[in-house]
Order: sequence, then structure tokens, then C-alpha cells
Amino acid sequence: MVNKILVIVFIFFCFELGVFLVIFPWSQYWENNLFLFYLPSIREFVLNNYFRGAVSGLGIVDIGLGLWEVMHFRMAVSQLNHK
Repeated sequence: MVNKILVIVFIFFCFELGVFLVIFPWSQYWENNLFLFYLPSIREFVLNNYFRGAVSGLGIVDIGLGLWEVMHFRMAVSQLNHK
């Protein structure tokens, strides 16, 4: 039972992190954050659309990982039960 809950929490974490990484780089909070205030030398790099796209791409990969875990839920639980 604990292993099923662990896999479900991991799946939700993947989806949550993935959605965050897809949406956040394109929001106003990305442009107005504390790191860019204290490190103005990286501002141009971080605000570059290619960098934002790369971060969003990681989010898509994370959502894909969550989908893969959903499709292989029983296998993941059985592997945790054998250890």
C-alpha cells in the first residue's frame, strides 16, 4: 500500500513540476525575480526565448515521464515491492 502511494506521489510530482516548468518561464515572475536583480550579468541569457524554451522543454519531458509512470504503474509498484 505504501509503495502505491509513493508511486502516485511521484506521478503527481512529475505532472506538477512539468506544468510549472512549461508555464513559469513565460510569466511576468520570470522577468521580475530576485536572482536577476542581484545578478544582472545573467539577465540577457535567462530572458532569451531559446533559454525559456529549453526550460519549457524540460517541463514537457517531465510531463512525459509522469505519463510513462502512469502507463507502467503496476510495473513500478511491483519493482518497489521486490526490493
